[in-house]
Amino acid sequence: MRGRLSPAAGMTAAALAIGLILRLIGLQFGLPAVYNPDEVSIMARALSFAKGTLNPHNFLYPTLYFYVLFVWVGVYLAFVRLTGGVSSLPALQRLYFTAPTGIYTAGRALGAASGSATIFLVHRLGSRLLDARAGAAAAVFLAVAPLAVRDAHYVKHDVFATMTVVVAYLAMARLWPAPRPVGPSRRDVVLAGAACGAAFSTHYYCVFLGLPLVWVIIQAGRHPVMGPAEPGRYGAAVVSGFSRTTLVTLTIAGLAAGAAFLLCSPFIAVEPLTAWRDITANRQIVIDRAVEAGAFAPAARYLEMLWSDSIGAPIVALGAAGAVGMLVAAPARAVFLLAFPIPFFLFITNTFPATRYLNPLLPFVALFAASALSWLVARTRAPGWVFWTTVIACAAPGLVDSLQTDLFFRRSDTRTLALGYIERQIPSGATVLVQPYSVPMTPSREGLVEALARNLGNAESASTKFQIQLSLDPYPSPAYRLIYLGHGGLDADKIYVDYNELGGPRGLDALRRLDVAFVVLKRYNTSDPETTPFLAALAQEGRRVAVFSPYRSGLSETEQARIDPFLHNTDARIDDRLDRPGPPIEIWALGR
Repeated sequence: MRGRLSPAAGMTAAALAIGLILRLIGLQFGLPAVYNPDEVSIMARALSFAKGTLNPHNFLYPTLYFYVLFVWVGVYLAFVRLTGGVSSLPALQRLYFTAPTGIYTAGRALGAASGSATIFLVHRLGSRLLDARAGAAAAVFLAVAPLAVRDAHYVKHDVFATMTVVVAYLAMARLWPAPRPVGPSRRDVVLAGAACGAAFSTHYYCVFLGLPLVWVIIQAGRHPVMGPAEPGRYGAAVVSGFSRTTLVTLTIAGLAAGAAFLLCSPFIAVEPLTAWRDITANRQIVIDRAVEAGAFAPAARYLEMLWSDSIGAPIVALGAAGAVGMLVAAPARAVFLLAFPIPFFLFITNTFPATRYLNPLLPFVALFAASALSWLVARTRAPGWVFWTTVIACAAPGLVDSLQTDLFFRRSDTRTLALGYIERQIPSGATVLVQPYSVPMTPSREGLVEALARNLGNAESASTKFQIQLSLDPYPSPAYRLIYLGHGGLDADKIYVDYNELGGPRGLDALRRLDVAFVVLKRYNTSDPETTPFLAALAQEGRRVAVFSPYRSGLSETEQARIDPFLHNTDARIDDRLDRPGPPIEIWALGR
């Protein structure tokens, strides 16, 4: 029947629909509180462009993602303004500091949209390099990948960067066209180079796209008739040297990549010393501490995360088999598809372990897994329904895990529950000791003025954010005089008490001098020796009035000690024995 979808097209459509739904469920987790500090810093940097300059003056990351996020959220804010959601432009600015739910929902929606777009792009790449059936299967695998689903809920780079990697591969795949008598067109070379440069401008680790770019140009230059239609010749291609034309083509691609990078991150060229300083600082945080035990020390942890938490163990196993099989049957194509993920994986195995770094690997695992399934079904001459049934069976564990992740995100965070208790039980205006990134209590106007005066000299010198907060009328209630437990920082709105001022012979005297009446304490599954004296003094001089645990009921303390709480900004997995996100929270009243 004409107009009827093929099985591959139908499966791709289903993958797109399911993938989008999975990435939207729970998108507003935690809001209006934001429990992932990376989201706060990324959103702040993107929206800072509204001040009138596109120079971020900070290059821990390149700037393309920040520009896209700025425009994306700007469109949302324009819609709010045009539909009467706010009455003036200053009111738009107040939204970010006082009612950020819509802004962060919009920012997270960019992640959901990027992740969903990547599903379609993987389908296109698989259809071009393999076949339509394999492209559809790869789309299904990526659609339900638990890591891809989870990280599409954040205002962060990794899902967007993964999309740009696949876009770059699609552009490079244009250099492997249908049989033709000449090499690749100059337009396709420029497009491929520019796509790689744009990806590099999203995240520095995309620099490894230069390897497949060089490979595909060499292959296309020496074997212009190779393509998926001629698997024998395609697989047997061997580089025996560079021709002058190939060198020119490589030069053009390199210039296009460099131009695209500078176009998307122009101020790196304006402030190269700042960029070098920030990149070096990022290396010290991400790499240097990871390799203290030796090069590639985190490799085992990354392999464990890839197997257990990324896309589903059946698909990882199939992906490994598919990569080996393609290296045997079509080595040139396999090298093309492996030229980014293998060097990239070797790089991240020298970084401090974080599951989010695995995102760019997932499209390739999905493609190789689809290739393996397609080969197996073709080899056994099984009917088409066997292929699709196997695809669904392999994707099922990932789908279940992704649904569980979505439902987990929808559960109230322990910090949200604690906030509700505090606002019901602790009188407004009370002095509360709390830790940074803990329960998101509202600071009282008097407490905020006190902190600003102590740190800046006077409240009038404070930034726009604090001026807007102080000008609110009526001022939010309940609100509290907040004192922060820790070593201090650059936050102008915080008064800190150091751990070494508490415990021992001094007990909690430092807190009494500050009139602290309540303590809100974050706990973890392991103890920190630095906090032991303070905790001992708190147990002697205080009274615990409430506890909010992330663990399922019935777990012993010994079992809880083996399970990391899920805090949104670590590589901790969502353990089945966790009931909700967040750390254990204790609320103490001082005095018996």
